[in-house]
Amino acid sequence: MTWPLLAIVLERQGVPGWLNGLSASSQMLAILAIAPLGPRLIGRFGTVRVMALGIAGMVIGLLLLPVYPNVWAWFPIRFVIGLSAELIFVGGDIWINQIARDETRGKLIGVYGTFLHAGFAVGPATIVIVGSDSWTALYLGVAAVTCGLVPLAWGRNLAPVVEGKPRSRMLYFLRIVPTLMVAALMFGLIDSTVLALLPVYGVQKGLNAETASMLLTMFVLGGVVGQIPIGMLADKMDRGRLLAWATLIAMFSIAALPFVIGHTAMTWIAMMIMGVTIGSFYVIAMAMIGARFKHADLVSINASFVFLWGLGDVVGPFISGAAIDIWGPDGLPATGAVVCALFLVFIVWQRRGGAGPYPV
Repeated sequence: MTWPLLAIVLERQGVPGWLNGLSASSQMLAILAIAPLGPRLIGRFGTVRVMALGIAGMVIGLLLLPVYPNVWAWFPIRFVIGLSAELIFVGGDIWINQIARDETRGKLIGVYGTFLHAGFAVGPATIVIVGSDSWTALYLGVAAVTCGLVPLAWGRNLAPVVEGKPRSRMLYFLRIVPTLMVAALMFGLIDSTVLALLPVYGVQKGLNAETASMLLTMFVLGGVVGQIPIGMLADKMDRGRLLAWATLIAMFSIAALPFVIGHTAMTWIAMMIMGVTIGSFYVIAMAMIGARFKHADLVSINASFVFLWGLGDVVGPFISGAAIDIWGPDGLPATGAVVCALFLVFIVWQRRGGAGPYPV
């Protein structure tokens, strides 16, 4: 919810695209602290306590946004929100991969990802329903985040114990599983750009704020409906090949956006295809990670994965925001299509032995 809502608020304040994107990047900049911090916190305090800390931090940060409605004041606030959110996500990713069986890992992660993406879909839909002229949507989001403490308290004794001593091993994982690490970077570049600036793109293409937010809703809805089918495919076929196909289709769907934006039905279809394919990066990568790494190594690689995802999240909105300022609104889909093309080339190169054996 924060990405589209705050992007719209800043757009109305006359904030330029590059600064709007930089504001979104500050929220994701906090993810860069996860690689060194996350494994230590989880190893010392456990998954449940770390996730509860994340929920508390998110609530405080969200409540501070309307108190200081200024782009510069939002930089530190959005940093706190981003860090808190990633503590929750990292804890959840590790928890689900620890309990998953190898033969149904993709399907289980797909179920988990469905609920995760459903939460992302509800946020923009809430903006459409209650509007963006007040902070009502934000306060509803605060209530929803607070409710997350209920299932966490119920399942506090069910979280598996992490064996061993988790630690940051970024360079090690970059060397032995480069495709997974680059997948994280690419996912961050594309996903954050869409979440942060798609409403701005819609407004600049002539849509009203609510309809522009609906673009994001359809994108996330595609991610919701695609998680389980993609997860089941990841259990049945070569995951590297599946990742390559998803990247190819994502590239074409993003590139088609400027040509369909004026046609409602075609726009919704394109956005849903984008959601399915880009969302599949997550479920496929998580299945590949869980199949190879266990216990402390699982915590460590997950933190490294999130770090590179966060790096992409930081850079993506800034680059795309600048592209919008330089080339107009269609600079946004052009950037996404180029990123997908580069990632596809890297996957093919890896699978053909360009830098050693394919990792999974």
